Parts: sequence; C-alpha cells; structure tokens
Amino acid sequence: MSEGLAVFFDIGDTLASPVVAGGRLTGLDVYPLVPDVLARLREAAADHAVVRVGLLSNTGDATAAAMDDLLDGAGLLALVDPGLCLFSSVEGLDKTNPAFFVRAHERAGLPPDRCVYVGEDAAERAVSALAGLRVSPHPLHALHLIEQELGTDHHEGAPHVT
Repeated sequence: MSEGLAVFFDIGDTLASPVVAGGRLTGLDVYPLVPDVLARLREAAADHAVVRVGLLSNTGDATAAAMDDLLDGAGLLALVDPGLCLFSSVEGLDKTNPAFFVRAHERAGLPPDRCVYVGEDAAERAVSALAGLRVSPHPLHALHLIEQELGTDHHEGAPHVT
C-alpha cells in the first residue's frame, strides 16, 4: 500500500484526561492503553512505512511550545509525528469547522479517505466525516481498523483487538 494512512487523535477524553489547575491546562493523565496503541501504530509505520500518527485537538489559548511541553511531559510527543499535530490555538480553527480536518489531511499529504480521526465526541466525528475523513470513537477501535487495513490483525505477542 503505497499511498499511506494517517491517524489523527483528539487528546482530551480520548487519549488522556486533562489536568487543570488555576483555570489552565497543566498536564495530561494518559489512559493506560494509549502508549501501547500509539506504539503499535508506530510499529506498523516502521514495518509498512505507510502509517503516520498525529493529533487534532482544541487547545484553548495554548501555544505550540506549551502543547509540546505538555505532550512531552505525558510521554506522548515521542509517539506522534510532530508535523501532524494540529492545535486549534495555533491553526485558528477548531473541530466545529470542517476546514480544520481538511487542513489535517492536506498536511498529511493524503486524500481524506486515507485519514482517520479518532475522538470520543460524536459531534466532532460528524464534522470530520463531513470533511471526508474516516472516523473512530476509540483508540482501540482505530488500531483495529488500521491493523485490518494493513493485514496485521494478529501481531505475535500482542492481544487481538475486537
């Protein structure tokens, strides 16, 4: 598969719970399954050179540097492609606007149907689908979709995801 795939994850309530202090985002409490899912997607990228992993998130007024610091502190920055991290506070768009999702697939250099948006919010998934992206409600579901697409559903030593 030469064209490739890109998977864009929402952060809050999909990959992690936001930690807020003094009205500001100060950290991310990453869900236990997330590092494994992202590592398996990176493994698929290494094996097949076709999967890129990014983030697409509403980030209030956080700067790109602040988001990088938060992601690094949570152990997520090393698991994603920094060139595919789109934050509303930097892009000037948010997930209520299909143009935000269009920007994501354009940044990946792929047609929208080669991109998957993963987010727990049904309204955001609907906006993403309007922009032509495939959608998934949960990181494990997205991993299963990608592994099915690549024909790597049954990694040796890895649990089968259904």
